[in-house]
Order: sequence, then structure tokens, then C-alpha cells
Amino acid sequence: MVFLLVEMTDKMKLYFQHSPSGVMMVKYFLVKVPGYLFYAIPLAILMGGMLSLMMMARNSEIIAMQANGIDALSVARPVLLIGVLASLIMFVANETVIPWSNSESERIQRVIEGKEDTTFFKRDQIWMRSPDSIILIQKFDKSQQTLERVSIVRWNGNYDFTERIFADKAKWWDKQKQWVFYGINRTTRTPDGKFHVDSLPSAVVALKHSPADFDRVEKVAKEMNLTQLGDYIDKLTEEGQAPTRYVVDWHDKISFPLVCLIMAALSVPFAVRVNPRGGGVAVGLALSLIVAFSYWIVHTMFIALGHGGYIPPILAAWAANVVFGLTATILLLQAGT
Repeated sequence: MVFLLVEMTDKMKLYFQHSPSGVMMVKYFLVKVPGYLFYAIPLAILMGGMLSLMMMARNSEIIAMQANGIDALSVARPVLLIGVLASLIMFVANETVIPWSNSESERIQRVIEGKEDTTFFKRDQIWMRSPDSIILIQKFDKSQQTLERVSIVRWNGNYDFTERIFADKAKWWDKQKQWVFYGINRTTRTPDGKFHVDSLPSAVVALKHSPADFDRVEKVAKEMNLTQLGDYIDKLTEEGQAPTRYVVDWHDKISFPLVCLIMAALSVPFAVRVNPRGGGVAVGLALSLIVAFSYWIVHTMFIALGHGGYIPPILAAWAANVVFGLTATILLLQAGT
């Protein structure tokens, strides 16, 4: 509900700017729900385990278990089992439902903004259509503001062919707000119906779209599963690109679902160690929020360092799991003694 309220507040500007139908807005928020649940489940596992065990401790059930020879590790087993099952569900969802949810929500937003019919993204190609032209771009580099292997076909009001342009590369000239094309092969049709072909090393070509228009169609890791992301990394590597950011995201897709198991493991020692008469639900809630947000901050920090190339991708994706996983293991072992 918190995620949903924040999203609704953020997207109110879409409603006032574009006046979409209520059905369209409801559909947008509904397709976002799987993404909200994906990030809420780890917190739910932590809070559920911690609050349940604290209520048991408050009613002296934990003491009764320990008096009958049941140690903390035995108490932890069903909680850990729930963590394992939740991690498996998270992993499957991250491979199926979550990429669809992210992609579909972006598509609906483009429909609301009136941009659905102008841009199409298929695998490694960008197609852009307008009333008088169609453009094919093989790759967009956001950081360099360049387009690679661009093809443009134009026609007149009667749908008669007028011009076709092939270019190896296009670079955005920010000062003049224009695209400069390089390695151009151009075919034009003269008024008498003849075709003229010429080649140019570079030229300014009229293109209505700025880099901001291509930003949303750059490959986004959250809209791909592991296989698709791996293929895209291989393609970038073959082209001589540095796919560091995507490698980090690839490892993150494997590591992050395990947070459910880690949160389940952390819920047990805190619940067993805390004074059962010292706050109960309030203490459990506070501890759960502190632990969950601490993990999120540490994980986000390491991912950002990995995206920036400051640490290896595998370390960036797994560091938070290692830190909190070891912490959970040590606390569990101490609670069991």
C-alpha cells in the first residue's frame, strides 16, 4: 500500500497533463502490483517471522520449548523453510512476471503520454514511425548520445518514395540541437521520377527526435530475464562495448531473491534474544524496519558502486547478501547455545 500510494502521488501529473481514462490509470497501477510485492515479500518474511516468534516468547512458549530440549535452531527450521520457498518464488517471479510487469507498465505510460505509436523496441533494434517516415536504429548509446547503423525512409503526402538514408553513425550536436550523420549513403527521387545516389562523409540530417526520445527505449535490465540479459551482454561484448552495468544486474537477478532466506534467518535470533516483556509487537516492528532498510541501503550502495565500475560486478551483487547472511548465521549459532 505504501508503494502504491507513492506511485499514485508521483503519477498524478500524468492524469492532469494527458487526461487518460480512469480504466487506463487503474490498469497501470494493477500491472505495477507484482513489482510492489517483489520488494515487499522480504520485509513481510522478516516481520512475519519476528512478530510470530515474539508473540510466542511473550506467552512463554519459547521458554517451554527450550525447557523441553528444543533449541533455537530447531525453532528456526520452519521459518527458514518459509524463507527458502519465498526465495524460490521470488526467483521464478523475477524471470517471468516481473519483466512483464515492468515492460507493460512502461508501455501503458507511453500510451497515456500519446507516444505508443511512435516507438517500437524489438530485441536490439529501435523502430520509430511518423506520418512521413520510418526510422530503424540498430543501437542507441545514451552516455555518448550516438546512434549506430541508422536507416531512414521518407515519403510524401501521396505515399510516394522521396528519400532513403543509410548512415554508419549519428552524433547529437547539443549546441545546435541537431544530429550529425557520418558515413552516409543517400538515395533521393527527383521530381521527374529518376533516382539519384550519392555518398557523404558527414552531414546534418533533419531528425525530429532528440536523445531524450530514445532514452526510454534503451535496453533496461528490469525488463529482461536472465537469458535475455545474458544474450544482450554477449552482444555488447562482441561489439567491443563495456557491459559492466548489465553484468551487475545479471548477478543481482540471482542474488536478490535470496534476501527472503536471509530475512527469515535474521528474524529468529532477534525474536529469541529480545526481552519478551519489553515491547513485543512494537519492538518487533521497529527491529524489522531497521534490519530491512539497512539491507536495502547496503545493497543499493554496492549495486551503485558496481554500476560505476568501482568494484567487480559479482561483489557488487553479492556483498550485501554475504554481510547480512554471515550476520544471520552467527546470530543463529549464538542463539542456539
